[in-house]
Amino acid sequence: MEKWRVLQKFNMSEKQYKRLVKRLERRHPNERWIDEHFAQNGERVVYLKLELVEWIEEVYLNNNLFYLDAEIVFFKKQILRLEDELNFPHNEFEYKDISLYDLRSYFNRSKNVIGVAVNRMEKRNNQLFKYLKDGKVIISKEGVKWLSENYFRKDYLKKLEFYKLELQNVKRKRNRLKEYNIFYY
Repeated sequence: MEKWRVLQKFNMSEKQYKRLVKRLERRHPNERWIDEHFAQNGERVVYLKLELVEWIEEVYLNNNLFYLDAEIVFFKKQILRLEDELNFPHNEFEYKDISLYDLRSYFNRSKNVIGVAVNRMEKRNNQLFKYLKDGKVIISKEGVKWLSENYFRKDYLKKLEFYKLELQNVKRKRNRLKEYNIFYY
């Protein structure tokens, strides 16, 4: 979709658009949602991918949800769409029981941050996710999943984004193969 159509659709000024692009580049540096082309008359035309238009509507302009929650919902929706298009089974991230000591390197956080996170997790859920095994404190896989999806959400969002990019690359490769078969056979 052309940039001017998006600006018109969302009633945005050029200044608001530049702010949106800055935020987009900061939050999602790996996404390529904006394309620039030059028309035959030398004029620069900016195209925004439909996924970006959906992101603007569902995340950027959504005041009902915290932005991180809206981002996670958006990326999960995009992943489901891509998995359906590619006929892939719906993927859930796999978690396993991890010792409290190894949890620090798993999330790349300090001992204090992990301790606070585990305590908050147990208070919010009124459940014990810890148990002892061979003298070590182990966090169950349900606890690791909860920490990943609810406490360390930025890291979870990065995982979702990279998985979506992998799916998009598979889709691109399949489409190139189809084009090759159409033109050369």
